[in-house]
Amino acid sequence: MFKYTCFLIAFFIFPNAFRAQNTKLENKEQYFLTQYKKYSENEDYDSKADESLKFSGEFKKFIAENPETLTYDFKLLKKKLFIATSADKKLRFYGWDTELGGTMKSFDQIIQYSSNGKAKTIFNKDQADTAYFTSEIIKVTLNKQIYYLVISNGIFSSKDNAQRVQAFTISNNRLIDSNKIFRTKTTALNKIQIDFDFFSVVNRPERPLKLIKFEQNKLYIPLVDKEGKVSDKFLIYQLNNNYFQYIGIQ
Repeated sequence: MFKYTCFLIAFFIFPNAFRAQNTKLENKEQYFLTQYKKYSENEDYDSKADESLKFSGEFKKFIAENPETLTYDFKLLKKKLFIATSADKKLRFYGWDTELGGTMKSFDQIIQYSSNGKAKTIFNKDQADTAYFTSEIIKVTLNKQIYYLVISNGIFSSKDNAQRVQAFTISNNRLIDSNKIFRTKTTALNKIQIDFDFFSVVNRPERPLKLIKFEQNKLYIPLVDKEGKVSDKFLIYQLNNNYFQYIGIQ
């Protein structure tokens, strides 16, 4: 009888607690969506700058103080922000346009990850000013260690863009981005970047662009000519037990 009573108490308490938490996150998401629109749709630069700074500070504080956000879907905000999450939901990048750049875009960012069951956050306390945002996170295993291939995008002008892949791993409660798991014929790298002319791929329908791909244990890096035009050929890096080895052009 005692066990049955405890079960009933748990049945009624935990769903209510979950609903309350979810409602809290939904309400905050709606608030931040409104705040984002307030600066992104503002045509007065000084007012836009103030609202943009306010959004960055409040959003960073909210994510840092609410670790459950790591697995929350953000159905509304992900239509406006760049929110990339790993398949195991242990690593997430939030990125957003501060709307304070020109043709060279200015983005701010939060990195959130889970270590030993606890969510941690990394961000610049001041409003960041970077041309990069993250669009995809690919989970792979090397020598029994989980790595995340983080695909980021740079917008330096309406023409000059970049896309890169960088290796991240979580070890000893830290997020590490310096491991050199990409091997060319002569050197080891922790990231690979291509710089390209956006107008050479402007007709591709997907946004953000998916130039760097991972398929069937192979990493495909587009070959770019001297003028920055993206070709239909790829540099191929084959995944083996310990690293990605360059194997040629396809």
